Amino acid sequence: TGAARLHALKYAGLPVEIGVRRAHRALVRAGLRDRVEIWADGGLKTAYDVLRMVLLGADRVGMATMAMVAIGCTICRGCQLDTCHVGITTQIETVEEALAHGLKRFVPQDLDRAVEHLTRFFEAKGEALRELVAALGARSLRELRGRVDLLYQRDHLEELDLSYFFLPVEEPEWLKDTSAHVLRKPLNQLTRTITEVVMGAYGEGSRKLVFQEGPVNSTDRALGAHLAGEIARRRLYGKGFDAEVELRFDAGSVAGNGLAAFNLEGMKVVVEGGAQDGVAKSAFGGTVAILKGRNPYGAYVDGSVGKSFAYGAIGGLLIVEGVADSRFCIRLSGADVILGGEPERPLRDELGNLAARAQAKGFAFEYMTRGRALVLGDPGPWICSGMTGGRVYLRHWPEMGLTEEAMKRRLAKGAKVAVKPLDLRGIEDVRELLSAYIRVLKEAKREEKAARLEKLLEDPAQHFRMVEPVNQQVEQGVSTE
Repeated sequence: TGAARLHALKYAGLPVEIGVRRAHRALVRAGLRDRVEIWADGGLKTAYDVLRMVLLGADRVGMATMAMVAIGCTICRGCQLDTCHVGITTQIETVEEALAHGLKRFVPQDLDRAVEHLTRFFEAKGEALRELVAALGARSLRELRGRVDLLYQRDHLEELDLSYFFLPVEEPEWLKDTSAHVLRKPLNQLTRTITEVVMGAYGEGSRKLVFQEGPVNSTDRALGAHLAGEIARRRLYGKGFDAEVELRFDAGSVAGNGLAAFNLEGMKVVVEGGAQDGVAKSAFGGTVAILKGRNPYGAYVDGSVGKSFAYGAIGGLLIVEGVADSRFCIRLSGADVILGGEPERPLRDELGNLAARAQAKGFAFEYMTRGRALVLGDPGPWICSGMTGGRVYLRHWPEMGLTEEAMKRRLAKGAKVAVKPLDLRGIEDVRELLSAYIRVLKEAKREEKAARLEKLLEDPAQHFRMVEPVNQQVEQGVSTE
């Protein structure tokens, strides 16, 4: 990325052509080619670049750098410094703000102009690509995937031998023997089924809708996301949707990637068990709660989530009762988040490898710009990198080793934030967030745990500290990409 370290820009990685070709050949030989999509990106600029990548085996390509240039990026490669003079990678919105922060030149982004330029850019690339596909005698780009026989090495024949790229690759013989395989008709996606059931009940006049499903597993992906899209379209185009929807997934569930993505106001998603990566990403409202589920022995277990919980979440109440993997609340942009996991024994930072024993496994609250987060346990290492707004409330629990010194050890190098005692606003925030968490626990019949946490409400200033940016506009001199 533009914010990557210089050594990564110069030395990391290999040409995308090598990766695409090797991945394509490996998948074909394994008989898996039609079950996987290869997405490729890396300095692609022209329609011919796109065609060449497809001929090598790619299904989709990205043109990220050129798209940024189309909306005005000048490729300064200093995105992390918050000094973007064309108003793309910055929180600065006006010329006056730019002058106050010492920028010599600043041109605010014009959204309509940027969209027009971007649309024109991709339309031109699409037209040029259609001409190339037609020139090769194909009716669609998909027909040309993996057709390396249409490529040849034009020059530098003496310096480089690229014959590897043009070697034909055959499917294994066993794949042609269809009698050896039983083809199973793919099941309907549960996320679509949820939408059909909820919208059917809504059409019959119901205004309080509860969809309850037995234990779901990792193949049940993006649960609730399809419904959120349908509700958003109805509200956007004037059809309206004024019902309250609750999606409940029973104990033992481990929901697949993307649970409650793009969640909206009026939607509540509760899972008893756990969930994989990307829970509540870009959430816009509503409630998402990942709670512990009762196992056959009567104990409450799990309640944890995978990577990138609440990525870019703009609104809503988002709760995790257990622990979270890395990148917790990265780019949090306005939602309220509670991480309820607590350490079972005092911290032992002298052992190193802090993330292994923490309730969040590293890089939490990276690039956070707005919102509130409450952490009842160890927030993990490298937190708050690039944080420019919002507040994070951390548990102050000296008996467990959660001291102010331990909190400061967990801050990322270069993070321009401060650990402070709670002010009046902080006290109110903690009471509001913790009360919301306790309310959800009581709804789940977790009275004993709720009663224990209610004691923290008596004196929030004793039990919590807050982390906030030194300034709302941060010059982050150390990139963490």
